[in-house]
Amino acid sequence: MEENEKTLQKKISEALINQFPDLKPKIAKLDEKSFIYELEKHNNYTYFSVKYQLTPSGAMQIDWENAELTVI
Repeated sequence: MEENEKTLQKKISEALINQFPDLKPKIAKLDEKSFIYELEKHNNYTYFSVKYQLTPSGAMQIDWENAELTVI
């Protein structure tokens, strides 16, 4: 399980960097079907919650269009 979680974190981190290359994205919280990510711009931090899904083939689908602003 721990190895699967590390693989999942790596996939999500790569997707965040691809989606927000200039905003130093980081995973703030990870659940089975969603995660909260942090974006930084000029020492200001913003957090969003977004749902994701792993397909049977192992590909990740992230619902960027429905990301919700959240507070941690």
